[in-house]
Amino acid sequence: NDIGEGCYLEVSYVHDGARVGAGSVISYLDICRGTEIPPGVVMHGLKQLNGKFVCRIYGVDDNPKEDRLFGRKISGMLWNAKLYPECDTIQEAIGEALKLYEKAAGGEEPAEDDSFKSMAEGFRDADPYALLDWSRRMADLVRMNDIAGLIEAGEPVGSVPALKGLTEVQQEWLRGRSEKAGFGRVMRLHYYVGCALGGAEGEKEAGKAFKVLRQGILDETLKGLQENKEARIVKAEHEVALPLRVNWGGGWSDTPPYCNENGGTVINAAILIRGERPVKVKCRRLDRKAVVFESSDMDVHGEFDRIEELQSVGDPYDPYVLQKAALLACGIIPDRGGNLEEVLTRLGGGFMINTEVVGVPKGSGLGTSSILAAACVKAIFEFCGVEHTEDDLYSHVLCMEQIMSTGGGWQDQVGGVTDGIKYTTSAPGLHQAVKVEHIHPDDRTWQELCDRFCLIYTGQRRLARNLLRDVVGRYIGNEKDTVYALNEIQRIAALMRFELERGHVDDFAGLMDRHWELSKMIDRGSTNTLIDQIFDSVDDLLAGRMICGAGGGGFLQVMLKDGVSEDDLQKRLWSVFQDTDIGVWDSRLV
Repeated sequence: NDIGEGCYLEVSYVHDGARVGAGSVISYLDICRGTEIPPGVVMHGLKQLNGKFVCRIYGVDDNPKEDRLFGRKISGMLWNAKLYPECDTIQEAIGEALKLYEKAAGGEEPAEDDSFKSMAEGFRDADPYALLDWSRRMADLVRMNDIAGLIEAGEPVGSVPALKGLTEVQQEWLRGRSEKAGFGRVMRLHYYVGCALGGAEGEKEAGKAFKVLRQGILDETLKGLQENKEARIVKAEHEVALPLRVNWGGGWSDTPPYCNENGGTVINAAILIRGERPVKVKCRRLDRKAVVFESSDMDVHGEFDRIEELQSVGDPYDPYVLQKAALLACGIIPDRGGNLEEVLTRLGGGFMINTEVVGVPKGSGLGTSSILAAACVKAIFEFCGVEHTEDDLYSHVLCMEQIMSTGGGWQDQVGGVTDGIKYTTSAPGLHQAVKVEHIHPDDRTWQELCDRFCLIYTGQRRLARNLLRDVVGRYIGNEKDTVYALNEIQRIAALMRFELERGHVDDFAGLMDRHWELSKMIDRGSTNTLIDQIFDSVDDLLAGRMICGAGGGGFLQVMLKDGVSEDDLQKRLWSVFQDTDIGVWDSRLV
C-alpha cells in the first residue's frame, strides 16, 4: 500500500495495492486493493443500528458547522446535509463517498437526497457495539500485518509475539494473502503464524509451510514431465554401478527452499568403498507384459500389471516408490492415464528393475538414496536406448526426487553419477537447473588428496527423523546463525575449489574444519558426544575434519596431516575404541 505524507489513520486497514493521498484523515475504514483515497480529505465509516454502513467524507479544512464542502459553498450547514447513502458493506459506502468527492472536485454542487443520511444522522444512528467489534477486527488485522512486516524485514521467527488462536478475521486475512503472495512469502506466513500459535494448532499451521514448499516445487517439476514414446528396450539385460560421494563443501545450500531463493554451491567427490561401486541397478527384459521391481538389499519383490499402480507415488513408505518415480521421470510411463499393456508393447516387452546398495550401512551419510535414484535413471535410459547427456541425468534425477517429495537437495546424485571432483552451482528459482564443472587437480595434488583422505565409521546411525524439517524451519524462520552459516558455506565451497586448483591441500583441509564449525551452527545435531570423542582422540593426526552427509552418525571424513598414514589413524582408533565398530574404512577417491 501507499500512504501519503501527513496522513492520520485510526482503527482502519489499508490493503496492499491501495493508496491514501497526502494529508488525509481515515477512521474506521477497510480500504481494499485498487482503491485510491484523494489527498486532504476526512473519511469516517460507521455501521448503523440497521446493519447498513455510511461513510462520511469532507475536506480536512471544512467545518461541519459551516456551509462548505471541499471548500465549495453548499445550500445549508454541512452537518445536516443529506449527502451520505446507506450501503450494505463498508466498501460500497467508501465507493459512494468517493463519487461524492468526484462530483465536488468537478465543480458540481452535490445534491441532497431525503433517503440519504446527514453527518448528524449517521452519528446518531451508529451502532456502538459495532464500533467495538470493528476495533477488535482492526486489532486482529494489525497483529497479522505486524507478522507480515517482521517477515518483510527479515526478522527471526522468535520475535513474533504469541497468538492465543486465530480469529475468523485473521484466518480470512491468511487465506487472502496465501492466494496472492509468492510461494516464499506464503511459506513463511504459515510458519511464523504457526510458531506464534504454538501447540498442536501451531504445529498444524507450520506444517502448511512445508506443504506449500513441496507443492510449489512439484508443480514446477510436473510442467516438464513428458512421456517418451520413442523409448524401446534395446538390451536383454543391463547393469549400472555407481560410486558414492563425499560432501566437501556447500552441503545444505542445495536444499529447498534455500537453493530456490538463493541458488546453491557445492563441491563433492566420488568415492569407492572397498574398491567397489556399491550402488547397483540391473534391468532385464521379460517375456510377459508386466513390470517387476526387486530390491536385493531390502528383500522385497513386487509385480505390476496396471499402470495406475505405477503412477501412484504419494506414499513415502512405498518400498517401490523410487523405481516408480524413475519410470515417470524418464518418461517411460505417462504421469497420468494410459494403458500399461500398450506401453509395454511399444517398449518391446515387460521388464524387471533390481536395485541394491552393497556393503554400505544404512544412514551412512554417503548419499546412497539419491545416488540409487541416479543409477535408476541411468540404467533405464541405457536399457531403453534413450540418448542422453550428463546434464540430462542430473535434471531427470532432480525431477525424480521432486516426484517422490523427499525435500532433499541435488548434491548427492551429482556427486555419484560421474567420477571425480565436481563443483556444482544453481541459480535461484523453483526449477533448479544445475551447472556441473569437473575439477581436475594436477597429478601431484590428486595423489596427495588420495593419500591423506580417510573415512571413519562411527558405528551408529543418525536417528533424527525431523532433521530436514528442523533445518529448513530455521531457515524459513530467518534465524540469524542458520542464515549466516548457509550463506557462508557457499563461499567455503568456492574457496575449496580455489585451493584444490592451486594444489594447496593443507589450506583445503583447513576449510573443511571451518565448514564443520558452520555445519554445527546449521544443525546442532550434526555432532554428538561420540563424534566429538572420535575427533578429539585423533586430533593431533588431522589437518581437517568434516561429517559425511548431515552427520550425527554414519561416516566421518578427515584429511590427515602430511606424513601421517591411514595405519597410524587406525591404530589410534583401535587403541581408544576397543571392541567397537569404530574404525577406518577402505575407501578411495575415484
